[in-house]
Amino acid sequence: MSVWFTVQLDDKPGSLARVASALAERSVNITGIVGVAEDTDGALMLTTSDPIASRAAFQALGLAFEEHDASGGEDPRHLSVSDLRGR
Repeated sequence: MSVWFTVQLDDKPGSLARVASALAERSVNITGIVGVAEDTDGALMLTTSDPIASRAAFQALGLAFEEHDASGGEDPRHLSVSDLRGR
């Protein structure tokens, strides 16, 4: 089962790289990604090759995240900016 994660990114250079590096250090591949940036808000939705290792990476970064079951939820390709912000 695929899991979509939603994380809020800081409005700082390197925020996305920090997340990607933490996943790479655990040999986790990003298999799907949707990102929204507006003014100083940023939300990233992604699926990965290893949800367990992804959770560990987010927790190690102290990054708040939410999980969404890809089979029962909305398709992230059809979400609006306000949908992503509300998550």
